[in-house]
Formats: sequence, structure tokens, C-alpha cells
Amino acid sequence: MNKIFRFCAAGMLAVAFYGCDSSDSAKPVAPEDEKAQTDAESKDDPKTESKDSSAVETEPSSSKIESIDPDSTQSEDIKALEVVIRDFAAGYPDFENFQSYAYESQTQDDNFDTWTYPGYADNADWLERRTIPSGYDTYGCGNSTTPQYGIPVGANAHPHDLSSTTGARLSTPDYINAVLDLSSYVWYGEFGMCNGQQRGSMRGFAHELCSDAAASWTDTDEGRRCDKVCNSYIWAQKVYITPGMVKQTLSFAKGEDGKLNLREPVITKARNACDNKYFEQWFTDNELNKRSEGTLALKPSETSSAMGLWYDWNNGGFYPLDSVDASTGYWVSLNPQFQNQFGPQSLTINCPPYKYMYAGTQTERSGAASAQECQLWLMEGGPRVGEAALYATQSAVGMRNFRNSGFTMVGYAPFKYKKGAGKVLEFTSLADMWVFVDGVMVLDLGGSDLAKQGVVDLELLAKNGHGCHADEPLQAYCEGKVEDGGAWKDDTWHHLHIFYADRHSNGSVLYLNF
Repeated sequence: MNKIFRFCAAGMLAVAFYGCDSSDSAKPVAPEDEKAQTDAESKDDPKTESKDSSAVETEPSSSKIESIDPDSTQSEDIKALEVVIRDFAAGYPDFENFQSYAYESQTQDDNFDTWTYPGYADNADWLERRTIPSGYDTYGCGNSTTPQYGIPVGANAHPHDLSSTTGARLSTPDYINAVLDLSSYVWYGEFGMCNGQQRGSMRGFAHELCSDAAASWTDTDEGRRCDKVCNSYIWAQKVYITPGMVKQTLSFAKGEDGKLNLREPVITKARNACDNKYFEQWFTDNELNKRSEGTLALKPSETSSAMGLWYDWNNGGFYPLDSVDASTGYWVSLNPQFQNQFGPQSLTINCPPYKYMYAGTQTERSGAASAQECQLWLMEGGPRVGEAALYATQSAVGMRNFRNSGFTMVGYAPFKYKKGAGKVLEFTSLADMWVFVDGVMVLDLGGSDLAKQGVVDLELLAKNGHGCHADEPLQAYCEGKVEDGGAWKDDTWHHLHIFYADRHSNGSVLYLNF
């Protein structure tokens, strides 16, 4: 039976994270000047991006890979996912910008107000980015409202195939390019009367939860029906991605032992898009974020022999910085393993600071209306003011929607390639996600706050010697690891890196299946 690596992204945490480090935050950083200086220093630093094979770690260090759960059986060909999480305070300018909603309200509502809520009207970054057309032309993000800034995901094509349709990804290896099939599209939404329950609703992909005829849907809500897991249509939107935000290869500095430090990769911004003005700060330690380190424990699937993690809107989602009561969904405390954080500062509901089209009908996961809670949150400053969420939850429905959103995560896992096993990596992410194997990108899920799926075929990577071509960052690592034709040898170790940015309070999904 084929094994699968599968990743999804949106919600809460019930897995174990271990270890904690520190990096206090306080003051803003001047990102553009700091980046220019850092880039200049890095080019002259001989410790960066070494191609010396003796300086590359050819197999994973056993001291770094520990079983963090005695009941969790680690696969012999994949090790635990080590993570670095960086928490950002409410008000960080690249987060919670609601650009697509602002665009819609400004272009369709003659009575559009001027975003007078605290944290928005006085925020220069936000006001600059929401300007039409200049702000959107610079930082626009692809979605159903502003499709010109992205690419819709075809139902019969993997998102990593999209590189052949945009000039933003010219350096993508030819073997992971493909013709994009846009004869039908992927839709993500919320559907009711699920699994025979008259009240319950679920969020997910229409082709999985709602209708067998989802491929024939148009851009209007007319005539849609559900006849699958769920039997009632609530809302759904076409899924877009905004590719090309980051460069195709990672870089690695040398550690004190002279080897490349595979646990501290550097991802580099390629262009402005999707409110990424300060991208250089997202995955680096600086005064604006707080750093914690840990390891994701893999759990066995209840329905198969797979190991993995499964968190989405329907089961509470992925919120690694919070401890949550599983029976009530109420926030209990900070995650004891991640004390170095800003604490809960957001809600789990979508709440743009303007006359939102779904504000009066929106419900939270338990089925309760969220309009009152949303309004209370916004009046206190919404997601740009850290104390606003606590006030809203105390005054409305309680602590069940109280969470710490606004973080980035870098995940690393060495894995052993098994020739002929037919193994693939499958990802879904509500937030920005970029996936690299041996330092070279294999999946670009940047942009949009809807869930996006992607699949990576390890056999295809192996056949084409992925990561072992000239000028690729871990090329020296390939010595002795490839066959005469350039393909990966059986039983060789390779390196997976995942970059994930939770920038929106509407959810944070992590779905991972080995």
C-alpha cells in the first residue's frame, strides 16, 4: 500500500511540543535597511551556502530526533517534525490586513466608511496597502474578489503545477511543471446538515463535502446544492493561490562544526504580494517576535496504518501556542511548552473591520451566531489590538473562540527515500505555505485565506535527481547518494522543510499524514 505524506493547514493543537527557547520582542525593526545590510553581509560571509561536501550533514543526527511520545511509533523512513514557532504581537503590519474585503467594499459599496475602528484608521501601513489601485498593485493577493493578482486552482491539477502559467516562477525545475487544467476549479466553503446532523456544519472542499457536481459551479451562489457528506450549502469560494512570493531555493549557513545547519534554513522574498512588505522578519529572530522550539509528535490514524496530524476548522484547528479544553473548546492557558509568547490575542472567527457581507449570518464552529462577538471585538480594536479579543469573549460567548493567532512556523524532517514505494507528500494549507525538499521548492501555496491543496510525488523527484543539480544549495550532499543517471539511490536520506505563516484569525490548519 502506498504511504502518503499529507499536510493541511487551519486551527488548534492537541499534539505534544517539547522544548522552549527565548527571543523577546518589543520594538519595530526597519526591515528594508536591515535586509540590505544583512544581504550584503551574507554574500561576503564564507560560512554561508557552502558547497563543500564535508560541510554537509549526510544523515540525520540521532541526538536531534527523539521519540516525544512513548505511544507514538516513529516510521523508520521519516523522523519527527522539528519546529520553530515565532509569535507576533497583535498589530504586526503584515498580518490581518483583510485586503480582499477592503477592495470589495470600496468598489461595490457607495456608503463604505473609512475604517474608523482602532488599530486601522491610525495604521499607516494598512492605509497605504488598501489604496486602489497603487496599494493593490503592489501588495494584492489572488482570490475571488481580486483574481487578477493570483491563479485559481484547477480541480484536476496540483498547485505546484502552476509554475508554467506565471512568469514569477521561471526557475522551477521543469519536471514539476505541467499543463494547468482549468476546466474545473477547487472550491472551499462551509456546508450544513453534515453526517445526518440537522444543525451541524463543516468546512472543507466542495468536492469532498458538498456536491459531486462542484466542478460545474459558477461564480454565483444560484442553484448550488449538496448531496455528499453535507446536505446543505452555506457558502463557498473558488480557491486561488499567489505564487512567486519567495525564491525557489533555500540557503544554509555553517554551524560551529563546519557543517551546513539544516535546522536554520533561510527563505528569501522574491517579490511583493499578499501584504508581505516585511517578509524578511517572518522567519527570522528579531525584536518583533518571540521564538519557541519543539517537535511535533505523530499519531496513528484511526482509519489506516498512517501516522500524522489532523487539525482543521471542524475539530478545533491548529493553535500550538494555546492549551484548550477538548470537550468545550475553551481556552485554558498558555501551552506550557511555549511560555515565550504574547498569549491569546485573537478570535477564531472571520471579522473584517467594515460592513462585512456575512456579518449578520456568520456562525462560529459550535453553531452560535458570531455577529455580536465580532462587533465587540472590532469596537475594541479587533485583531490589531491584543486586549480586544479577551474583552469580546468575556462579554459574549465565553472563551471558546479565544486563541493566539499570528505566528509563523518552520518545520524540518529528514526522511529516507524508499525506491518504488510510490510515496507522495500531500499538503493543504489555509495560510501561506512553501515546501522544499533538499533545499529546492516543490510546492508553492502562498497567499489567500482559503484552504489550498498540493501534492508532491517523491518518485518523480527521485527520478529527476531533485536537489542534486548544479548550483542547488545541497548539491554537495548528493555525493554518493545518486545513481549514474542522476536519480536518487534507494535508502538515501533527504531533507524536508516547511514554511508556514498563520496571518489571519479565521483559522489555522495543519493536516499531516505519513
